[in-house]
Amino acid sequence: MLRQNEPGVLSGSEYFFNTVTAQKLNLFYSVSLCGHYYCDDQYCIDREYWDALLVILVEKGSIHLRYRDKDYVASAGDILLFDCAVPHRYTADPYAEFYWVHFSGANSLEMYHFLTRENGSILYHAPHTQKAAIQLRNLVRQFSTNQLIQDSEHSRLLYNTMCYLMENSGPETALPENSPTQQAVKYIQSHLGEDLSLKRLSAEVHLSPSHLIRVFRSNLHYSPHEYIVRMRLDRAKYLLKSTDMPIKAIAAEVGYGTESSFTGAFTEKIGVSPRKFRELPLG
Repeated sequence: MLRQNEPGVLSGSEYFFNTVTAQKLNLFYSVSLCGHYYCDDQYCIDREYWDALLVILVEKGSIHLRYRDKDYVASAGDILLFDCAVPHRYTADPYAEFYWVHFSGANSLEMYHFLTRENGSILYHAPHTQKAAIQLRNLVRQFSTNQLIQDSEHSRLLYNTMCYLMENSGPETALPENSPTQQAVKYIQSHLGEDLSLKRLSAEVHLSPSHLIRVFRSNLHYSPHEYIVRMRLDRAKYLLKSTDMPIKAIAAEVGYGTESSFTGAFTEKIGVSPRKFRELPLG
């Protein structure tokens, strides 16, 4: 337990520093400072700039954040993820217990921007934060118990946290068997060589094209077109490696009208031509 000098930080709170080399910042997600706080309504962070991202997991009470002219309230189980390079202010109102981690390095900033776009907010709500919360607790507890852990392990826990936020994971988020997205995915997988225009797909699941795009992006983080291309190319890769089918026949099998259109799409997405891919070793 550390002596606290910040107003509003209560007994039992802990914080930990971690110095990381520039080389490891290029390789890993790196913790610079983290802690486990118990705070009352005197606690207030009003900061213009800090060169790190901050992730906060609220265990009890609530955290009130002002960020980019918007107000956020994170309650028990919620997670906040934001860039401290932007002016921000947050308080415990009237009491809060929370874990917090300042981190940077590798592609952390790009990951933050991606997650914020996908989520539509810097606030992630319980119960969909359960798996991410486990990673954050484990990370801070490693510092609290003085475990001799490699920086790569801290990076893994942080990266797992980001991935679980990306998934918006939790038992309630599994797609129902008869959901429009699930129906569309099954139809795509069974009809890769056929017409999979947005109009056709929308008719199959009884949604308007615009509505189908919205639910697809919400559930899978792909547009229907992006998902179709991905499935077609994955099927093409399997056929290239597992059969002697001519490339023209494979193109038709996965829904491309001509060998040249298939070759162009394959080369653009995969980085090598179908013919070259067929020659590459798998292992």
